[in-house]
Amino acid sequence: MQATFDPMVHRAWLGILLIVSVVACSDGVSPETQAHQQNIVAVRDWSTTLQWDDCEGGLECASFEVPFNYENPSLGTFTLPVTRHLASKQSERIGTLLINPGGPGASALDFVAYADQIFSKSIIDRFDIVAWDPRGVGQSDPHIDCVDNMDDYFGLDPSPDDATEKNQLVTGADAFASACMTRSGDSLPYVSTVDAASDMDVLRRALNEEQISYMGFSYGTKLGATWATLFPETVRAAVLDAAIDPTKSYVDDLVLQASGFEDSLNAFFDNCDASRCSFMKVGESAEEAFDRIMLSLDITPIANDDGRIPTNQGVAQTGIADTLYSDSQWSQLENALSAADLGDGQPLLILFDEYFGRNSAGQVDDSLDAYFGITCLDRDQNVTTEQVLNLADELKSVAPRLGAGWIQEMLICSNWKIAPRGGVTVQAKTNNRIVVVGSTGDAATPLEGTKNMVSALGHARLVISPLEQHTTYGTDQCVTKIVDDYLLTLSDGPDVTTC
Repeated sequence: MQATFDPMVHRAWLGILLIVSVVACSDGVSPETQAHQQNIVAVRDWSTTLQWDDCEGGLECASFEVPFNYENPSLGTFTLPVTRHLASKQSERIGTLLINPGGPGASALDFVAYADQIFSKSIIDRFDIVAWDPRGVGQSDPHIDCVDNMDDYFGLDPSPDDATEKNQLVTGADAFASACMTRSGDSLPYVSTVDAASDMDVLRRALNEEQISYMGFSYGTKLGATWATLFPETVRAAVLDAAIDPTKSYVDDLVLQASGFEDSLNAFFDNCDASRCSFMKVGESAEEAFDRIMLSLDITPIANDDGRIPTNQGVAQTGIADTLYSDSQWSQLENALSAADLGDGQPLLILFDEYFGRNSAGQVDDSLDAYFGITCLDRDQNVTTEQVLNLADELKSVAPRLGAGWIQEMLICSNWKIAPRGGVTVQAKTNNRIVVVGSTGDAATPLEGTKNMVSALGHARLVISPLEQHTTYGTDQCVTKIVDDYLLTLSDGPDVTTC
């Protein structure tokens, strides 16, 4: 079945938006608003169709084309794959629920394949669950590809002890950024969150939905908030689980994230002190044992039998971060630290590989490549290499054990070859209030930032989970019930609900 865009509806929207644009200019509306209004006119001028085919697992698959630049479509196009899980009870179908698992850079298609395990039966029964890979991500054509392995750069020491190590870090970041430009330079200027949010409106129209529902996790909350800001009249319902902070600058947001991971590491230490974790020697606190192991890895990295990079402090910090997204992974962290203390660095290296999506054949997916392509373009500021290195003291003050890893990340964007584009000022005047979910123990998107998302939207409610993890729909029964009721009935509730 093909879904087509009604040209009469398009012409009506185009006329309204042109009028709005003229009035906005005359009333002194900000240049940002004027630019986005002009872009919306161009987005609405682009239409596409979906030709559905049967694909594995009883799903439907299609693809749609979007231009690199809506205001200059001749520059080229992305072909974006779409997967759909039809509502089990079509006679009671409410509509379409678009979903995004986060990243940025994570492929969304598998999310639909596992929809029965992720979403409640009531949601599966009554919504078509639809995911697409955003431009530059996953099976998007083209997609962002930078390097074949992460060892060359992320195997370096993120907290250099001398000029040689510092130079290795800086030149490594430049090499990574240059490789992205070599392999994906033609499309890199066109993978911003604003672009991806515009694609959502094209997809909505291709699905023949006047209004549509959305659930986004982690970075997917930024994408959803941007979409709701640009196209509020098309939002039936939106759930933002583990919401990012839209009010902070690029640097301040990463500093906040570093402090969030440090808080989760401290929570792990508290748990170890109470239960006497296996990596702790007699008389040691968890912090003391951790510091002893990390110092040893910094002085004498552990060689690995497979010829891979040694397990040094940088590899360890990345592997540790991988386990701090949920307290369900703390046992892995305990075992990896115990192994390292006994001279076996393989468990930490395995966690390092998990973080970067490296499979048993040694192949790395391009999710991190896409992460940098989108993140570096979305920055609101250009930060030089010197400025990044000068953040060491600030990061050490908020995250003394893990903060250096964020310097390593920011150095890539400081060497990025495409100028930053920035994003929208989030404010969504939707018909129904957006539901924003945060947890008290979220390392990646701390609750402080999630609260700022609620304030920025201006028309939203906050649901707080007490869990020690990143994203809570499906694991916190209270959160799941509130979200399900909202999606099914558009129910409202208190400004703040604590589960």
